Amino acid sequence: MRRLAAIWFTLVLVLCAQQQPQQSQPDLATVRQWIDSGKFIRVREMGEALLRQNKNNPLGNYLLGVAMQRGEGNLPLARYYLGRARTLVEQSTSTSEQTADLHAHILFEMLLVAGLTEKHEEQIRLVNEYGRLFGVDMGERSGWSLMKLGRHQEARQLMQKYLKSKDPDTRRGALNTLGSIEMSLGNYEEAFRWFTILKNELTERDAVNIATLVRNRAEVANVLLQFDVAESDTLLATKYFHPSSYSNPWMSLSLIYVTEGRLAEAVSAISSMHAWDRRSDPTLEQQRWNDGQQATAIVLLATGYPDAALQIVRKIRSKPDRRGTTSGTMEQAEIGLLYLWRETLRMQREALREQMISETWPEWFQSGWERMKVERELWAANSRLNALLVPEQRLPWILRPYAPDSPITEWMRPGLYGAVGGGLVRAELEKLIGRTGKLADRERSYLQAAMGESLIMSGSYEKGLAALTAAKEKLPQEEVLLRARMEALAAHALERSGQLDRAAVAWRNAMERNAGLIRLLDLSIPVTLSSDNSPGANEAVSWLEKSPRFHRGRGFSLAVSTTGRRMYAQLRGRDGAVLAQASTLVLPDIKDTARMLCKEVHRKAFATKIDLSQMDINSLDGSVTSGDSSQIGLKDLFGVK
Repeated sequence: MRRLAAIWFTLVLVLCAQQQPQQSQPDLATVRQWIDSGKFIRVREMGEALLRQNKNNPLGNYLLGVAMQRGEGNLPLARYYLGRARTLVEQSTSTSEQTADLHAHILFEMLLVAGLTEKHEEQIRLVNEYGRLFGVDMGERSGWSLMKLGRHQEARQLMQKYLKSKDPDTRRGALNTLGSIEMSLGNYEEAFRWFTILKNELTERDAVNIATLVRNRAEVANVLLQFDVAESDTLLATKYFHPSSYSNPWMSLSLIYVTEGRLAEAVSAISSMHAWDRRSDPTLEQQRWNDGQQATAIVLLATGYPDAALQIVRKIRSKPDRRGTTSGTMEQAEIGLLYLWRETLRMQREALREQMISETWPEWFQSGWERMKVERELWAANSRLNALLVPEQRLPWILRPYAPDSPITEWMRPGLYGAVGGGLVRAELEKLIGRTGKLADRERSYLQAAMGESLIMSGSYEKGLAALTAAKEKLPQEEVLLRARMEALAAHALERSGQLDRAAVAWRNAMERNAGLIRLLDLSIPVTLSSDNSPGANEAVSWLEKSPRFHRGRGFSLAVSTTGRRMYAQLRGRDGAVLAQASTLVLPDIKDTARMLCKEVHRKAFATKIDLSQMDINSLDGSVTSGDSSQIGLKDLFGVK
């Protein structure tokens, strides 16, 4: 009976399928209208309908390939369906104009996918084949692939040819590639010249590319330390949103703001960055997803939220971006992510050490386990960084500030000595500092800052201070966070070398500029601790004395007291000014009150003035579910329109 029922059910399904109306095949012009207007759900539905009728329908395979590439960002499936479509149309005996047009569109989509998946030799072949079959010269597109393959001179010569093109799109593509070639080779002045010519030739008809092309000039301006030009160009780029734009200028702007210590603006830019990506074509959104998440983690780290930053970095480690639309390589991108992971782990380790001083035994063991996990990850990050940098002789490149395709933000770069060894780093820094010329002069103050940190952390305080002093003379004022890092190191060195008055001034400057860097560097500030002897205050003071962020000395005073229903702690400078104030409600268990106060002291004293709520932190990763709350929270905090 069961077998008979199964046969009957199958017959019913077959009869129902036969009764369904056949899907009529649309003409190619209609299909192109759907694609150009972004109706990718319609494109996919039509492709699936055509393939249900005939899996060897070339138009159906083409439609699914386009839907996968442009609508869903699934490049492997796009490659599969477009490859089938190409095979089927080339095997067809039809000589109609529609078949030829379909063939052209298939090849064009395939060369786009080849570029996005970094199959550059294949893209060059497809460009040449397209020109041979259809008489359309798209050789300008090969320039980017030649650059990515390291064939720079060949790419230059080819682009010089297309500079003479009467087609403005072709000429602008050549200008952009020429600028990118020179930038990847470190010829920054020449790159800036090409990008300036390009910017001056842009018109409103270039809306799809304006954000990318203008941002490219901003990137070179930043390398040339023309920070005002970089910000101006990047702000201009944000005004030209297009779903097909390869760049998200808000990402660059957030990092500019972090560098300059404008952290509230950086948080706002991160929110705008995710809003831009949510409106972009899915393929391009996914193409830069990892970089966007890294920018978010950097901002969270700079604002003193290592736990939230680490959650993001752990999430993105296994999903790197494709680099087809950027001049950098996968190895360079991996180095940047590994170093960010390392710095985030270091800051989180210090935050765990702080909270463990006052925890109950169950909490202490839980935090200790998390700290062990962090230490294991830190070992893995350092090991992989060593493997990528030392044997491959990439150390000189990664130590240089704003080096070609450098993936490390400048205020973090001086810590490289801890990843690959102080002796090795100092040897390379000496060579780099000793160079002559315009580029060497521009980089020298950054290199001296890195040398100063490495020397101070190895105990060579006098030499380290001399290097930091030399760096401060020429380091741009816009490098606010890097200067804050140097101030903290100088304070540590001055105190250790017995110059207590100068150290107190330096500690005060470091705390005011970015106190979170003291945590990142695993330093502690000199304090005089006191209590009003109220219940719990003595307990809090006894725990704070064990904090890795404090040691007894002249510089600051930290007083704990109880007033009414609240317990307070005030951190003051030598002049009596309040630098941080923490408080908590008095709980039934006075030890719990003291524990809460200790956590608040560390949170308030070693984080920036921006006090993000948990809702705001959770929403900064750009997830759709939290996007609305992110906008509301940021508007309340920073007045974002």
